[in-house]
Amino acid sequence: MADRTHEDGDGTQPSRREFLRVGGAAAAGAAVGGAAGYAIGVAGAGRPGATGADEASDPPPSPLPEGTIPPRASGPGFDHLVVVMFENRSFDNLLGYLYEAGVPEGQVFAGINEGPFSNRDHENRPVETHVYTGSTDEIMSSPRPDPGEDYPHVNTQLFGTVDPSSNAHAQVAQMQAPFNTPRDATAAAPPPMDGFVKDYVNTFHAERGTAPTHEEARVAMGAFSPDMLPVLSTLARGFAVFDHWHCAVPGPTFANRAFFHGSTSHGFVTNHDDGGYAKWRSKRADTPTIFNRLEEDDISWAVYYDDRQRVSLTGLMHERALKPYWRSRFFPMSHFYQACADGTLPAYAFIEPRMAYDHNDMHPPVGDVRTTEVDGVRVTGGAVSDVRAGEALLHEIYSAVRAADSHDGSNAMNTMLLVTFDEHGGTFDHVPPPAAVPPGDGADGEMGFAFDRLGLRVPAIAISAYTAAGRVINDPMHHACVISTLTTKYDLEPLTARDRGAPTLDLAVTLTEPRPASAWPQTHPQYTPRNPESSDPVPTGDDDRPLSPPGRGLLGLLAAHKGVSDATPATYRQAHAFLEQHGAGLFGPAPAP
Repeated sequence: MADRTHEDGDGTQPSRREFLRVGGAAAAGAAVGGAAGYAIGVAGAGRPGATGADEASDPPPSPLPEGTIPPRASGPGFDHLVVVMFENRSFDNLLGYLYEAGVPEGQVFAGINEGPFSNRDHENRPVETHVYTGSTDEIMSSPRPDPGEDYPHVNTQLFGTVDPSSNAHAQVAQMQAPFNTPRDATAAAPPPMDGFVKDYVNTFHAERGTAPTHEEARVAMGAFSPDMLPVLSTLARGFAVFDHWHCAVPGPTFANRAFFHGSTSHGFVTNHDDGGYAKWRSKRADTPTIFNRLEEDDISWAVYYDDRQRVSLTGLMHERALKPYWRSRFFPMSHFYQACADGTLPAYAFIEPRMAYDHNDMHPPVGDVRTTEVDGVRVTGGAVSDVRAGEALLHEIYSAVRAADSHDGSNAMNTMLLVTFDEHGGTFDHVPPPAAVPPGDGADGEMGFAFDRLGLRVPAIAISAYTAAGRVINDPMHHACVISTLTTKYDLEPLTARDRGAPTLDLAVTLTEPRPASAWPQTHPQYTPRNPESSDPVPTGDDDRPLSPPGRGLLGLLAAHKGVSDATPATYRQAHAFLEQHGAGLFGPAPAP
C-alpha cells in the first residue's frame, strides 16, 4: 500500500510519511490532522486537576532534581510495584522494530532484526513482515479486522493447521476437536509460526463472508515502527525491555489475566462457553490470588480501573476471592494519580485501561472505520481501538510515577513501573512459545489443553531508578513472574507450581546507584483523536459501535454478577447505559455523606 491521504476536517488526513514528519509537533502540543484542539493526554483526564478538554495545555511534569529525595535505604531495588496491562499485542507487533538500526553494544535483541520473516497467504504468495503503511487512522487502528485470539485460532497461527477443515470459518463455539492442534508428534516440537496469515484469512472470511485480497491479508504481518509509538519506544529504550516475556496461555484475555494474578485459569481457555460468563463465578474459580496472599500478610495493594467504566475486570473475574475487597482495595484511576502525588501508593498496584466504550487498552478494532461529524468537524476513526489512546494513558501513568517526590512514602526512587500486555491477540510474532509448568491444580483443561506450553511473546518494559537505559533482558519470563516477585519479596507461599521458582523482576534492577528522575526521558504522545472524558462518553455517531472482546467480557461478567438474563450489551451506547445502571457503587470507596 502506498502513502495516501483520506478526507477529514480540512479535506486531508496525513499519510504515514506525513504523520511521521509532523510527529515532533505533537510533542509540543500540536494536533496532527483531524480535529484541531482535541486533547493529547485525554486518557489521563481522571488525574486530579485535569479534564479531557484542558490536557493539551497542561505543562509537562517537573522532573525531580538530583538529591530531592534519598535513594532506598535498603539498597538497589523497589518498594512499590505498579503494573499496567494493555490488551492483545505481540512483542513483534509493537517492539519488533525497536532496535532495527542497531542493538545496544554487547547485547542481543530478538526482534524483527532477526528476520525478515514471512507466512504464505491463501494464494500461496509470501507475505513478509513490514511496517504498517496507509493513512494515519488505518495505521493506528491496525490490524483490522481483529485477528483471532481464541485457543483454536492460536493453534493455527503457531502450527499452520486447521483440523478438522470445518473449523476454518466456524465460530469458536462451533469448532471441533482437536481444535487445530497437530495430531502427530509435531505438536510437541517448536511450532513453525507460519499460520498467522492463514488464520487471518480465515477470520476475515468468517467475519465478512469473502476472502481478503492479497493486500488486505498483508496486515497480518504488519507492525509498528518506533516513530509511530513514541511513548512505548522511548520507555523501552530508556529503561529495560524483556524480549522473551511470554503470556501464560495460547488463548484469550480471561485465561491470561487469571494466570497473571492467580497462577491458574481453573482449566479455562475460553472467555465464555454455552453458559456465558458464569463459569468464572463457579466453585471451580474459588482459588486465592496474589492479592489474597498480600492481604493475609498485611501488605498493601490496590487495583485501579477507569473512572468512567465503573467496574474492575480483575475484581469481577476473581469475584469469589476478591469480592470482600471491592470497596476497600479497588479505586477509580483518579485515585492512582492522587496516590502518586501524595506518596501513598501501595506495595502493589495494578492498573486496568478502559475496556468498554471508547477504549484505550490498545486492543485491535472491531467493526469498520467510519467518519462522523463532531461539533462541526469530520472525525475519522476516533480514539476507538486506536493505539494512540493507549500511548496517552501510558504517558500519564509514567509521568505521574516520574514526578512522585514524597520523602516519606512512594516516590520515583522506590517505585518500579512494569508495562505489559495480557496476550498477543493474534498479531504476528516469530519466537516459538516454550514449554510451561502446568499449575498442578487438578483442573481439567478445556479443549484438551494441558497448560504445558506458554502463549506468545508480549511487550514488557521495566521502568525504575535502578534500571539502566538501553537494557535488553533476554531471560525467559512469563506472566507468573510478577507473582513470583511478590512472593519472594515478602516471603509468601506460592500459589501454584507455575509461579513457584519463576524468575523475578529483580532482573531489571541493574544499577547500584539510582538514576535521578531528572535524568529519565520525557515522553510525548502523538496526537490523540477525540476521547470525550468531560462530556457525553458516547458521542453522536458512536452509539452503535461494537464492543471489543474485553468489553463484551467485562459486561458479560457484570451481567452474570447481577443475574441479568437479558442479552449482554453489544454497542457503546448499550454498554454505557448498562454500566451506569448495574455498575455504580459496586467498586471503590463509598461517596462521602
